[in-house]
Amino acid sequence: MARCLAVVAISIWFTLLSPYLTSVFIAAVTAALTLPVYRWLRARMAKTSAIAFFSVGLVICVATPITIVIVMVVPQALEGAKRLSAWWQNGHPIPPAIAYYAGEAYRLFVENVPNATEYLDKLENDFNMVVNALIKNILSKGLNLAGDTMGMVWSIFLFIVFTCLIVVYAPSIRRVVLQILPQHDDMVDRFVAVLHNASRSVFISIVFVPIIQGTLTGLGLRFLDVPDPAFWGLLAVFCAVIPLAGTAIVWLPITVYLGATQSLASALMLLAWGSVVVAGSDNLLRPYFLKTGIEVSMVVLLLSIVCSLAVFGAVGIIAGPVMVAMARQSMVESELLSRCHGKS
Repeated sequence: MARCLAVVAISIWFTLLSPYLTSVFIAAVTAALTLPVYRWLRARMAKTSAIAFFSVGLVICVATPITIVIVMVVPQALEGAKRLSAWWQNGHPIPPAIAYYAGEAYRLFVENVPNATEYLDKLENDFNMVVNALIKNILSKGLNLAGDTMGMVWSIFLFIVFTCLIVVYAPSIRRVVLQILPQHDDMVDRFVAVLHNASRSVFISIVFVPIIQGTLTGLGLRFLDVPDPAFWGLLAVFCAVIPLAGTAIVWLPITVYLGATQSLASALMLLAWGSVVVAGSDNLLRPYFLKTGIEVSMVVLLLSIVCSLAVFGAVGIIAGPVMVAMARQSMVESELLSRCHGKS
């Protein structure tokens, strides 16, 4: 009877929270990561005070990067967009040396390739179509920003509330789970430990690795005397979590800009720094930190991230590795139960 009632309780909560499964999942991962913090607070103060301190700390952790983006990144990004637009409208001039070599390459191509002019005209038209479509898409996203902002605020609010509830009621949740899985205390504790370790490794890989990449990006830009290297490094921190593109969103356009306005040598130096050092640090550090908490091969981890991105969107960066860790632990527990039943 107790097991049936526990199943009914879980079913009711699942029905109520089904529209917000993404927020609940991220909250559960965050709760697994921060539960030791709440327990530390609870051991030193009353329950109400511990909840208050934990909630305020969580709000600060969420609000700090958002505030940095709004106050520092957005205005500088708009200013950079204005400069780029002015450069493009002025005919996007390039240094004489580059213009000379580009002209020579164009002349040789036209002289030696049949119908070269038609191919180049078609390529230019296709390029302009892509650029125009991209600009329209960016403008469309900007016009919908106000509506998206309210949705984002609501999602953040739910995330904070769900995280606090899961942390505070963790003992009750554990008791309900044990009603469904009686005499499996050790197994439940192992699942919680796996979730905690996976959450910690994912958190490190999406927070500290981007900080390292942003710092390296800023140092490279400072060495090449690019204006506002600290800002571009900060922007690279936030771009580093974007799959596939990453920090290249920052340093690759600056590379093109340097090649067009300053010197080809500076552009090549920045291209080498970004592709080898900055991107290389991601390829080395992120797999290392993920492997420290998730005991599967790197190929499986990368595949899980790619597949979960296709299914869940940006949340897949977190969902993929965590779900793989839980799936692996499920296989381990299944093998252990099979051995126990075999012995009995």
